[in-house]
Amino acid sequence: MDTLKKRSEFLAVAKGGRLGRRAFVVQGLKRDTDSAARVGYTVTKKTGNSVVRSRIKRRLRAAVAELDCGDIPQNADFVLIGRDSALTLPFQKLVADLKSGLVKVLDPATTRGRGKPRRSNRQDQTNLRRKQG
Repeated sequence: MDTLKKRSEFLAVAKGGRLGRRAFVVQGLKRDTDSAARVGYTVTKKTGNSVVRSRIKRRLRAAVAELDCGDIPQNADFVLIGRDSALTLPFQKLVADLKSGLVKVLDPATTRGRGKPRRSNRQDQTNLRRKQG
């Protein structure tokens, strides 16, 4: 399986669907070309130092390598954003989450991001403090 390497490829996939799992967040985007699926890996600095981030990426790469070709949708790009729980989650559960996540993220009904923005409590509190009359 090919990997994403350029920043522009990662940004293009970020415009597609997004789905959160226990050990990672998966982003996916269908492509128009007939070619094999590609996967990119990223882990933010707030997860830990470079040793921890590299261990997470290695576990995610091993989980992708464990999947069969039929489990991975073709003509699509995926980005796996690793979380620190990827180190403690049993490997078979990591593979199972990845298998289900790759299919669901390409579903058009999958929402992008966090959905609706939360309503601020601050506005409600200012209305309560105003004097009536």
